[in-house]
Amino acid sequence: MAPDSVLAVTGTLFAVVTAALYLEGRFAWARTLSAALLALLGGLLLSNTGILPFTSPAYDFVNDHFILVAIPLLLFKADMRVIFRQGGRVLVAFLISATGIIAGAGLAFALIEVPESAKYAGMLVGGYTGGGLNFVAVSQAVEIDPALGAAALAAESLAGISYLFLLALLPTFAAIRRWLPLRGPETEAIKATHAPEEIPASSSRSLPILHIAAGIGMSLLVCAAGVGLASALGQPRFAILAVTAIAVLVANAAPRRMAALKGDQELGMLLLYVFFVVYAAAADLRVLLGAAAMMLTYACVVILVQVAVSAAGARIFRFSYAEILIASNACVLGPPTAAALAAGRGWHGLVTPGILTGVFGYVVGNFLGFSVFAWLG
Repeated sequence: MAPDSVLAVTGTLFAVVTAALYLEGRFAWARTLSAALLALLGGLLLSNTGILPFTSPAYDFVNDHFILVAIPLLLFKADMRVIFRQGGRVLVAFLISATGIIAGAGLAFALIEVPESAKYAGMLVGGYTGGGLNFVAVSQAVEIDPALGAAALAAESLAGISYLFLLALLPTFAAIRRWLPLRGPETEAIKATHAPEEIPASSSRSLPILHIAAGIGMSLLVCAAGVGLASALGQPRFAILAVTAIAVLVANAAPRRMAALKGDQELGMLLLYVFFVVYAAAADLRVLLGAAAMMLTYACVVILVQVAVSAAGARIFRFSYAEILIASNACVLGPPTAAALAAGRGWHGLVTPGILTGVFGYVVGNFLGFSVFAWLG
């Protein structure tokens, strides 16, 4: 496919996302991998088999605009008052897990040599305290090489998936249940704790065109304000941080109106998935394989240190194993898997705190990631 065939390239990008979402909704193995990783693998496969080009003007547009526009769409429901009020003990446990991520990044930086290590450490902190959006946003803010960025995203995703399996397995160990017994909101009876509108996942609900127009329009205006503010301050690389801050201000200035907005998070995730395809499509597999192995080890060290710090914090502050597992899940993997783990285990009192804590991670992830890069760089 010719790089300047912008319509064909763009159509293929959305086709990959469509296939990833279909597979995630249809097959258990695909749900385990997640649509995000499938989109990443799809872009990598198509570019390295010659179907998609390694570079294209379509990619430039996605890189320049899609992530910026996705950030407000995913943050418009980040009502900090609700997060602090209902997050409770899980939010405190999240802060402990986030501290472990930062400590792990510092240790991995000291022990393991990878290209542009300080940038990668910052990206991992952003991704493992917020999510894929934060990982990519920090990667743009620190201006990592695109080929290394694709390797880093693949390593981060693989380490995260491995950790998801571990989180699902840990509650089966009797020693853990004895060491950190159940004692918190996870023991509550089933009640209306689900808040699916706050989970950034695909939805089959019809989205009124009024809400779509409002969501996109507000996001574009927030992005314009953030980019303008960063430029006015003489720091254009901080545009992503400015957009994040303004989006959170908007969410908290009109929380009821933002809560009533439909489809904003679905649209944000769609833009993020398309970016994942582009991110991977720009990577030559020969370069990717050379860097990904050490980057995977690096990411695993970060997660393992987080596990150790979370376990110690849970023991000191008397969190149950359910609370610390949901907090750690929300920290490393985000709200959807945190809610799924809580509901699947019958910890119904932890579903909403898990979601809200994960949304809090969206808010702070960019700032933490860039701060760690500045510290180590």
